[in-house]
Parts: sequence; C-alpha cells; structure tokens
Amino acid sequence: MSAWTIQPILPLSVMIIVAILMLGLLLVGPAFSKISRVKKLNLALIRLAVVLLALLAMLRPGCIQHTEESQSAVLLALLDVSRSMQLPHEADDQTRWQAVVEMLNQNRDRIEQLKEQQVELRFYGFDNELQPLEKEGQLVLPGKPRGAETDIGSAVFKASQDVRDERLLGVLLASDGVQNAADPEIELTQATSTLDDLQVPLYSIALGLQGDTGQVADVAVTTLAEQHRIAVKNELIVNATVVARGFVNQDIPIQLLATDSEGNEKVVDTQIFQPTEVLEQRQISLSYIPTEPGEYRLRVRAEPQKGEVALRNNDLPSFLTVYEGGVRVLYLSGNNSWWEQRELRNALRRAAQGFELVYVPIRNDKQTRETSWPLGGEITEYLRDPNFDVIILGDVDAQALFDPDLQTENMQALVEAVDRGAGLMMLGGYHSFDPGKYYFTPLADILPVEMDPSAIQEFPPAPLRKDLHLDRELQLVPTRNHFITTLSNEQDPAVSWKEMPPLKGANRFFGVKDQAEILLETESGRPILVSGRIGGRVLAFAGDSTWRWVFKGKREEHNTFWRQIILWLASKDGVENDTVWIDLPQRRFSPNAFVEFKAGIGNQRDETVELSAQLTRPDQSVVPLALGPDGEFDRGELDRESLADSGDYSIEIIGAREGVEVGKATADFIIIDRDKEKAISAADPEQMQRLASQTEAHGGKMISPAELGPLLDDILANPKEMKIEIPLKWRLGESLPDALGYLILFAGLLSLEWFLRKKWGLV
Repeated sequence: MSAWTIQPILPLSVMIIVAILMLGLLLVGPAFSKISRVKKLNLALIRLAVVLLALLAMLRPGCIQHTEESQSAVLLALLDVSRSMQLPHEADDQTRWQAVVEMLNQNRDRIEQLKEQQVELRFYGFDNELQPLEKEGQLVLPGKPRGAETDIGSAVFKASQDVRDERLLGVLLASDGVQNAADPEIELTQATSTLDDLQVPLYSIALGLQGDTGQVADVAVTTLAEQHRIAVKNELIVNATVVARGFVNQDIPIQLLATDSEGNEKVVDTQIFQPTEVLEQRQISLSYIPTEPGEYRLRVRAEPQKGEVALRNNDLPSFLTVYEGGVRVLYLSGNNSWWEQRELRNALRRAAQGFELVYVPIRNDKQTRETSWPLGGEITEYLRDPNFDVIILGDVDAQALFDPDLQTENMQALVEAVDRGAGLMMLGGYHSFDPGKYYFTPLADILPVEMDPSAIQEFPPAPLRKDLHLDRELQLVPTRNHFITTLSNEQDPAVSWKEMPPLKGANRFFGVKDQAEILLETESGRPILVSGRIGGRVLAFAGDSTWRWVFKGKREEHNTFWRQIILWLASKDGVENDTVWIDLPQRRFSPNAFVEFKAGIGNQRDETVELSAQLTRPDQSVVPLALGPDGEFDRGELDRESLADSGDYSIEIIGAREGVEVGKATADFIIIDRDKEKAISAADPEQMQRLASQTEAHGGKMISPAELGPLLDDILANPKEMKIEIPLKWRLGESLPDALGYLILFAGLLSLEWFLRKKWGLV
C-alpha cells in the first residue's frame, strides 16, 4: 500500500500566489514577432516546464510504502549467581543453584525448538553486575555461584535495555528474591515498570524456602560496637543485637568472650535468649570487669543451634582498650548556654571511662570584670595542675584569663599543658575565638583556626556583632571517617549525622590553619569542628547547642560524641603510645575495604627517625607498607587485594634512628566476611510474586522451576506474531540521485531555453 504526501516549504495560500505570479511571467518577455508561432510555442512550453519544476520542488512530494518482514524474537533468562544461591532450595539437600542447573537440563530440547521458531533464549547471570553466560553460542554456567550481592532491579533493567532494538517476548527471572544490594542503581519497581511499559511479561522463578515456613532456622548476632574503652576494674556493659528465627521457647546461650594480649580466650559472661516468636530481635546486655590494663579482643557468640544453615553470623568481634586510670577534665565555663554546659557535664559523668570532671564557672558580670579580671589564684592553680588530661574553655573571654601587663601565668600554664600532651578544646560562644580577643593571646598559635584582630565582641551595652556568627540552623556533615565523628558502629557516619538535629548556630571561622583537619562542617562547607596538634591534641568547636540533640531524642549519640572527644583529646582512643604511634580510626572492615592510617613519633616530625610499616595477614605473611608525608606526620593506606581474606590483621610501625630501633606501635583490626548473601537463609518468594504481578496484564506470573517446561510449551504452541510492518519512505530531493536528477533536468531546461533564444536572435 502506498500513500502520497506533500510537504510545502510555504503555506498553501502563499504557494498559490507564487504559482499565479510565476505563470503570469510566461506572458512577459521579449518581442516574439521576429519568430514563428511554433518557435514561440516551444519557448513557452520550456518555460512552463521550468515553472512546474520549481513549483514541484516547493511542494516537496513524497511517498510512503509499507512492507512486511519476518523478525526473530528474544526471550531473556536472568539467573541469580550470587552466593545466596548456595543455600538450600527445598527441604532436601539440593541447593538453589543446583535446582537452576537441573531446570535448564530438563528443558534443553524445548530451548532448541524455540530457536527453530526464531526465538532465541538468551542467558545472563547477575549479582550486582550483569554478564552474559554464553560463549560462541553455547551456554556456560559457573560451577558454583560466587556473586557478591544481589541487585535484581539493575539486572532486569540493563538486560531489557540491551535488547531494546529487538523483539522481546518475555523475561525469565530465576532468583530467591532477596535483594541485598546496599545502593542499587535501579530500584525494583522502576525495572518492572519498564517491562510493563514495553508490554513484556516477567516470569519469576522462585527458589528457596520461605522464611515463615518454619523450615529455615537461624540465629544471628547483628550489631555490636566496634570498639570499647574503659578504665581498669570498671564494669563494661556490652550491648549486642541478636535475631532468632524458628527457635520459639528454646534457650539460646549468648556468650561474651574476652581474649587477652597473649591469646588466652575465656567466657566472661553468658545470658540466655529465649524467643517467644518465630522471628524475634532482642538486645542482649553482657558485662565484663577487666582487672588488668591492656588491649583485649571481645566476641559475642550465639551458640550454634541444631538445624541452623548459616553459621557465619553467629558471632561478631570487637576491640577493648583497658586504661590504667581514668581521665581528669577541667571545664572552665563562661557564658555558655545553661543547657549546653549541663548536658555536657551529664554526658561526661555518665561515661564508663572513669572521667573525673572539675567544673569551674566563670562569672562575667560587669562588677566581676572590673574588680576580678584577669582571674588568678585557684584558676591558675587548676591550669598548672599536671594531672588534668583535658582542658575545656566554654565561652570564656580571654580578658578573664589574660592581660599582657597584669596576668600572663594562666596562658603560660595553658601553653605548657598542651606542650606536655594535655588536650585543649575551645567551644563556641559570643566570647570565644575571635570575639573573645584570643587573637592577642598565646593561644592564637595553638588553636587550629585563623583569627582576625578586628573581629572583637565587646560586652554590653555594645550591640551583638552578627557578622561573627552563623546565625541560622546548621546541619553538620562529617568530612572523613574519624574516631570523634563515628556516632554508631552499625551506621555510616554520613547517615548518622544526617539524622542528627541541627545546631542553633555557631561561630564563624575565618580560616583554618594548613596542618589542621576539618572533622565537621555545614552543608555549605563552613568548618565547625577543627582538630590540630601542637604537643597535645587541640579542638576548635564552633557550636554551643549540642543540648538540642538530647531534647530531640539523640541522648545516646550526644553522650557518644562528647565521650569520644574527651578520649581523643586525652590521647586515650587506643591508638597511641609514648613514642611511636599509629592512628587507625576503624578496627572492623569488610573484605577488600579501603583502609588508611596515620603514624608518627612524639608530637611532631623527627627527621632523624625513619618510620617503616608492615602488615601481618591472617596467614602470618608479612607485607611491607609504604608511608608518605601528611603534614607533621606520615600516612599510609593498604592495598585492597591484600585484605581479601577474613581474619585478624595487624599494622606495625617501627621507628629507627641510624639503624637502631627507638620504638614501635601496633594496631590490630579484623576483616569480617559477614557474607550478607548467606547470612539470611530464607528466600523471599513474595518479592518474586510482586515483581511478576506488575506485568500480569501482559501474561507475567510467578512459577516454580518445574513449571518452566509447560511455560515454554505454551510459547511453542502459541507463537507470537513474528512479522512486522516496515514503512519505506521517499521524498523528492532527500536522496542524492533524486537531487542530482532534478538539478540536471532543471538546469537543462534553462540551458535549452537560453540556447534557442540565442539561436533565434532574441538575445
């Protein structure tokens, strides 16, 4: 069937006017009285032909013809090759992957018959990637599924996109339905919606046992803090989350085991977990009172129960640092918010690390300023006390402690305290940092932020300078993984901080020193928590409203934040010794994780000491590590491939001067292959049913492996229409032959008309 079309270059009304004008031009010309009537007629006909050709080009005629062609079709088969396919399929000993292989072997003849009907069954394997399973036209299945994590949505979407220019009859999806990808590229609903838009059915083939059948039993320790720290002879409470499935009213012993530095492991506490439901999650609290200082390894273990399939998730390790004594903290508080100083003091007093807090309020009323500032006596004695590990300045104006002509002992004592290794922290406030005139004190060289001598806040009745503050709600964002900013060992720091209530406001830092590190910033990139190291560790915290976290249900995170700040400032975060030290903020990793660390000797770089590093792997093989300069210290990172195996690892830093060892430090960590693909032994057939039902209008449905044969028989018996109608389009001038022919004809007629006129003496 053909259909003619036109595509005028001008509106039809204009085209008609142009045609009349062009035809009218035929009557205009040189005097034809010198030639015969026949010659006149010939010239008129040639000109008429030229006009008609011009009008034809302006109309741009075309033609569409339709023809039918046979087309081959594709039936996609997506096979889950993740490690969860190693788990049981049904009550017998057959794995899910063995069920897939058996299903394909039973249908080889049907697959060949489909090819004869021009239907290609195309196979892909998927975990978090999609890969073809055919080589040179032959199906090649892996002997054992070893995929990292299941991403069903991305597999369905990518496979359907690969055949978007072909006729897709349907998608076969063989999986247990458990979606384990933490950050899938394509969500499940988006993938199946794409098939629904294409009117393509999804046939989901469900594998594995459903969790509520009672046939899948499992006990798992799912959460446990990564690191614990406590003073010797204090009670440590270890909280772990245990999940039990299929053990109703059964006693499950949950044990806390401690391993000392010599490798001796013993059970230090046991609690009985008796589930009352088929699937139950409960927090188990265990206790331990260490009697000796040192580094310990902890492990919470759920004793394996009869009928369990997955045993890797029955225990979870942790690290414990036991200190010789507690931490003494001096907190000088000026005009800090009452709520802030109260909740900060409560957090430190609740800490299990044995913090001893000395709280000294500093009055700043007009009479006190005029008669008592700068303060001496007891304040000076406190600052000179070498037993304080950490000193906190909370919105204390520098004039309360320092006068270059009258009182310099306080600042001198502060500088000496930091030099000998004490930690110093300044909190935000109207009279902290720049507004508090600290630019003019010796602390200007110690604090990790730059200060402006003109950014001064005078006391009332002077107005408040809002340009010195970020006067708005501030959501905090961690810039790196760090001991201080890790609020939860079970959650990514970025996620934890996103859930924290915003600060009410903060001081504006006008610059950060070169060797300082920004640990927390606002969403717009303004620094809020900055660390430095000048002898002892130093922190500048622009905020003063963390009390809001407590009032908004984040008391535990508030307490953790301040507890870890004090431990870090006191250099008691379990990563440093007297000489050579190593800073490894995290102690538990997944296989092939990215691990970085810092190392140094003393409080600043010693060019006479050469540091070397090595990694000891679980098989006791030793791998040398490269160190590179990172400010005042050294930095190293581990090759991901060297961390492929689960087990205990140790980084050792050795310092040597002229070939003689001057000290060493070690940091242990562990690689845990929790294998989340195999941690949950139950399948999710309901997920498979939901996926198929989204394409139910086009024939999609969930089937068992045994029902694949009848499905293929139905496709063979009722083949889809395999012919497609292909339109063939032609338009004047769009092809080179058309355009060239038209040009030759048009130019030829004009040339002929000119030749005849020349010959007949009309020009």
